[in-house]
Amino acid sequence: MNDPKDTGVGSLFQLPNIFGLGRKKKEKPKSDSEEAEIFPLEKAKENWKTAISYYRSEQYDQAIIHFRESLEMLLRANCHGYISSKEKNLTTLAKKAFANIPAEIAAALKFINPHYTLVKSVYTAAFADEIYEKAKMVAAWVFSQSEYLKFDLDPK
Repeated sequence: MNDPKDTGVGSLFQLPNIFGLGRKKKEKPKSDSEEAEIFPLEKAKENWKTAISYYRSEQYDQAIIHFRESLEMLLRANCHGYISSKEKNLTTLAKKAFANIPAEIAAALKFINPHYTLVKSVYTAAFADEIYEKAKMVAAWVFSQSEYLKFDLDPK
């Protein structure tokens, strides 16, 4: 009975354990946004392939969202220093990544920028074609600015 472990009352040496001070913190699984921060180029490739797949199967809502996410990750891969995971604006990311952005690229980014929420069946095939062409043009321009960041824009 005199054993502090049996009575539930600890000695002074055990107080930190009562308040959780002596325990190791459990490691949380990483969220998608944390993973995206670590490997933006890989996420860009994955989103592009997914977008192409949706585009070819005429699921334009999903395709447009994934094209936009791919461009976001591609721009993040070119940014130096800390970029908040809450920063989603393509134009802002492009300005952080590159000193000079051609007017045509800036216009394409501005056009694509707001299409990141899913609204079922609002996008037509013609609109999806326009998003695809603009996204492909922006991605090709980003690739031209970096000798290391490239992936296939027309995966099979």
